[in-house]
Amino acid sequence: MNINYTLIIVVMLFVILISIQLTLNKIYLILKDIKEIINIKKLRND
Repeated sequence: MNINYTLIIVVMLFVILISIQLTLNKIYLILKDIKEIINIKKLRND
């Protein structure tokens, strides 16, 4: 039984990169929402 380790490593790296991308995307959306909330509060105070 011969297992191709390079293929496994490449697939794992690909999965890790996709998960990092999804996480960063969520963080970006959350920060965008926070920024909008802050802008709304600033507009109310003026």
